[in-house]
Amino acid sequence: MMTLQNAIEEFLIDQQIRGNSPNTVIYYKRCLGFFSIYIGDATRPVEGLSLSDCKGYYLHLKGQEVTTTTIQTYIRALRAFLTWCYTEGYLNENLPERFKLPKAQRKTIDVLTDDEVKRLFSCFDLRTFIGCRNYCICALMLDSGLRLNEVVTLEPDRIHIPEGYLIVNGKGNKQRMVPIGLQSKRALLRYLSRLPPLPEKTPLFVTNALIPLKQNTVKELFRKLKGRANIPRLKPHLLRHTFATRYLENGGDIYSLQQILGHTSLEMVKRYIHLIPSKLAVNFHSYSPLDNLMKR
Repeated sequence: MMTLQNAIEEFLIDQQIRGNSPNTVIYYKRCLGFFSIYIGDATRPVEGLSLSDCKGYYLHLKGQEVTTTTIQTYIRALRAFLTWCYTEGYLNENLPERFKLPKAQRKTIDVLTDDEVKRLFSCFDLRTFIGCRNYCICALMLDSGLRLNEVVTLEPDRIHIPEGYLIVNGKGNKQRMVPIGLQSKRALLRYLSRLPPLPEKTPLFVTNALIPLKQNTVKELFRKLKGRANIPRLKPHLLRHTFATRYLENGGDIYSLQQILGHTSLEMVKRYIHLIPSKLAVNFHSYSPLDNLMKR
């Protein structure tokens, strides 16, 4: 008899064997822990789980002070676990087929204004190692859309400045090629010129003592930058949103943007399109089939 507790533990081990990142495993452990608490008996047989349990859990979450997006995150983890249980033969019924992912309220994506971008990049003292490092971190986030974790795990031998691209480790430990602009190239060269030789296997961004930066260190940097740049809502992911929006505004297409951001689905990219209707209207004459035909 496979209990809920044992099934969750085996599922988490299976995620590690598949090569999922530690953050992904932590995400599943946390979300499934909430479900186990709701069920109330971790020794309950998995085969006894029902659609009513799933629906009851969803209604329970709706009664909590959490957003619809958070509820969707919890349910997504539960559905992955139940699918795994069914595949492993611990469940006789494929519950996720009947227990669909609830719709989440789509939030309006916030981006930095041009003036805020200028204020942000005026905060760094480029005469110092730390100033060059922090400027470079923000440049890669804003100009190439890198995630926080992708920045702190970036490896020196994955940087190809003359060719204009980086190789980053994205979610699920999947590597992808990310292009870099001229300003980012300049920021990288400036930082590298001040960077002492690093021990083998050391990530690119380090402290003065050559200790690799942690995510919390970069988060603390952004907390300080909020005050310096007078941007109270500033956070690492805001730079990624700004990149994606400006990329489309400047004529980039959603398919290449999907590859740059490392999204497996176009749905995650399409949410940026609604932010640029005025830009599309202004530039429509450049794309209009009839207007271009009449120019010939």
